[in-house]
Amino acid sequence: MPDSRSLKLDLSALALLALTVFLGLALASYNPADPPSASTFPAHTEPQNLCGRSGAYTAHYLFQLLGLGAYYLALSMAVLDGVLLVRREVTDLPLRGVGWLASLFGLTTLASLVAPRWSWGPAIGPGGYLGATGHGLLDTHFASTGSFILAVSLVLGGWLVSTDYVIFRLAMKAVCLPLAGV
Repeated sequence: MPDSRSLKLDLSALALLALTVFLGLALASYNPADPPSASTFPAHTEPQNLCGRSGAYTAHYLFQLLGLGAYYLALSMAVLDGVLLVRREVTDLPLRGVGWLASLFGLTTLASLVAPRWSWGPAIGPGGYLGATGHGLLDTHFASTGSFILAVSLVLGGWLVSTDYVIFRLAMKAVCLPLAGV
């Protein structure tokens, strides 16, 4: 039976795979002393990043913007690419994108709320500028506990929308499987 797969979609999935590998290597080999950072002394004159200057710049600006959310971006891209490469259809892409953005905002905000002083590179904190913005908005209107609850709710709600309950089904299997042997 001939495959009715679109060449355009396959090429897009392969391009996403290349971008995901680049991003993963750039983030994994991030060094705060690499250019364009000026936050460490002595700064490297040449980047030590595995992806060279473009990898150093990409990692630097992603960590500035998203903090730990940069790893979430790379992981999400890898999952999406896996889904595309096994030829599964992704339905309701705009809705899933909004859910993913909500979970990203929640995760970066949560990182800023939970460990505001912990940072390996970005001076703004572990959630980057996005997390600092969420932290500031929540602290303005809510107490610490309320901010934490809202950030966790945003993450969970975003996952529900973007994964169509797949994450929760997997979690239930992980919990119920050991209990089945009891």
